[in-house]
Amino acid sequence: MPKFSEQERLVIAQKLMTAAEKLFSEYGLKKVTVEEIAKAAAIAKGSFYAFYPSKEELYFAILVNCQKDMWQKMDTYLTQNSTLKPRDLVKKTMFYILELMQHYPLIKKTDSETMTILFRKLPADVVENHSGEDAEALNLFMNYGVRFTQPIEVVTKTFQTLYGGVVLLEAENEEMRWQVLSVMMNGLVNELVEE
Repeated sequence: MPKFSEQERLVIAQKLMTAAEKLFSEYGLKKVTVEEIAKAAAIAKGSFYAFYPSKEELYFAILVNCQKDMWQKMDTYLTQNSTLKPRDLVKKTMFYILELMQHYPLIKKTDSETMTILFRKLPADVVENHSGEDAEALNLFMNYGVRFTQPIEVVTKTFQTLYGGVVLLEAENEEMRWQVLSVMMNGLVNELVEE
């Protein structure tokens, strides 16, 4: 494995993220190779593995970065809407997040087939760590007076399942998709959020 200084590692890691996000957004996970990512980032293919064990882990890391950006925007949204009742705050914020997802090309490109590949190929600890990050984001609601009726792990898995539903609805027309999501969101919020 090649040795890189800390500064080189930071520069190369950013180049990998930028190049891979562009390629994945355009062609999808399955069609992009490690060789293509390395070439676009101007590094040797072998050097790629000094940063990521697989293209799937890189893809997932990019998704997580997109999500962290969304969580920051969510916190701002929560601050701006903090006078809403708890259930309304959660519902409106989650719809805001669903709309916000449309501004991230890689998230838009992540379909059910891609999710299946990721969950099959990613190490279990990577997926579990991500659930912890999602739980931290959902804990932001508590700073605004929201109390959940279930443990945060249950709330987290429930909203992750909602996202899975979003992915599965990708083939539906927009009106149907939003109707289904509205029904699901109302049910989840009524069940999970104290009034």
